[in-house]
Amino acid sequence: MENKSSSYNKNINKNSFNYFKIILFFFFIIFNNIINETEIKIKNNKDESSLIFKLFPFLNKQKVSNTKISIFIPIYNKEDYIYRCIKSIQAQTLNDIDIIAVNDYSDDNSLKILNELAKNDNRIKVINNDKNHGLLYSRAMGILGSSGEYLMNLDSDDELKNYNSLKNLYYKAKRYNLDIINFKILDKKQNKNINNCNKINLILKQPELFYSIFNKNNEIKDYNICNKLIKRETFIKAYEAFKKEIYNWKWNYYEDDIWNILVNKYANSKLCVNRVIYIYNYNNESLMNNKIRLIEIQNLLYRHEMYKKIFSTKENEKYLIAENLFLFNRLKLQINELILLNSHNLNKQIINIFRYFLKNYKCSTELRNNITNFMNSIINN
Repeated sequence: MENKSSSYNKNINKNSFNYFKIILFFFFIIFNNIINETEIKIKNNKDESSLIFKLFPFLNKQKVSNTKISIFIPIYNKEDYIYRCIKSIQAQTLNDIDIIAVNDYSDDNSLKILNELAKNDNRIKVINNDKNHGLLYSRAMGILGSSGEYLMNLDSDDELKNYNSLKNLYYKAKRYNLDIINFKILDKKQNKNINNCNKINLILKQPELFYSIFNKNNEIKDYNICNKLIKRETFIKAYEAFKKEIYNWKWNYYEDDIWNILVNKYANSKLCVNRVIYIYNYNNESLMNNKIRLIEIQNLLYRHEMYKKIFSTKENEKYLIAENLFLFNRLKLQINELILLNSHNLNKQIINIFRYFLKNYKCSTELRNNITNFMNSIINN
C-alpha cells in the first residue's frame, strides 16, 4: 500500500512539474513578445517610455546616452556653407556632443559633403528627407533625431564663435538646472551683437520668464530659436504642441517665433548671458532675404492660426491683438503681390481675418479706417 501511495505521489509530482514547464514555456513566449514589441515601439519613437521597462528596468537593453548637447542643422542647398558650419562644431572642446544634419532633399552637393564629413566623425548623423518639406519639418526631424540633454539649432550658413562655447553653456546650464540659456548673436553684415534679453545674468522663473519675450506693446521681441541652448524635455514639449502643424504645412518663414513662444511657455527657468556664441552670416541666397512670395504669405497665415491656438484665453487677448497688427502691417506693404496672388484664394482668408478682428476687438478709429481701406483695395482689384 505504501508503495502504491509513493508511486502515486511521484506521478502527481511529475505531472505537476510537466504542467509547470508548459505554463513557464507559454509565459516566456508571451513575455518575450511583449519585450520585442516594446523595443520596436522605442525604436520608432525614442520619447515613449515603456511600462514594462519601468516595472523591470533591468530588461532595458537601450544604451543610455551620454550626449551632453545635440546640435541639429536644417540644410537645403548649402554646399558652400556646410563645411565651415560643421567644422565650427567639431572644433568645440566639449566632446560629448552629436551633430544631427537634416538634409531637406537638396539638389546640390550638400548630401555628398555631409556623408563625407560623417565618415570621419561618428558624432555626425545624417537624416535625409524623402522630399523637400521645409524648415519647420527639418527642425522637427533634428529634435527627434537628437539624444543630448540639451539641444541647439544651428542654421547651415552660420557657425559657433569660439572653441569653448558649448562647454561654457553646458556647465552653466547644469550648475543652475536651467531649461533655457539665451546668448548673443554676432550679425556679421551689420557688425553688431544682437541680444533680445533685457535682464542679463538673472535667472527668470514663470510667469516672468514667459512675459520677458514680449515688449511693452505685446509684440514678440525675442523671436530667435538659434540663440538658445534648450533642455531636451522642454523642446519635446514644444514639439508636441506644434506637431499637427509640422506635418500638415510647409513652413520656411516665421516658425522661429512659434518655437520660441512654445519653449518659453514650457520652460521653468531661463538665464540670459552676456556672451557672443553664435555668428550669423548674412547670405544673399537665403530664403528670408528674397522678395516676398506665395510661401511667405501662406506662412504668415500659418503663424496667425498658431497664435490663435496659443493665446486662446481672454487674459491673453492682448497678444492676439498685437499679432493682428503685425499681420496687417506686414501685408499692407505687399498689396501689389496680394492682388497678383488673388487666384490662390488667400485674399478671401485675409479679409475674413480682419473682418473678425474689427468686429471683436477694440482699436482706434484711425487703425479701423486703415484696415478697411486695405481690405477694399484687395476687393476692388
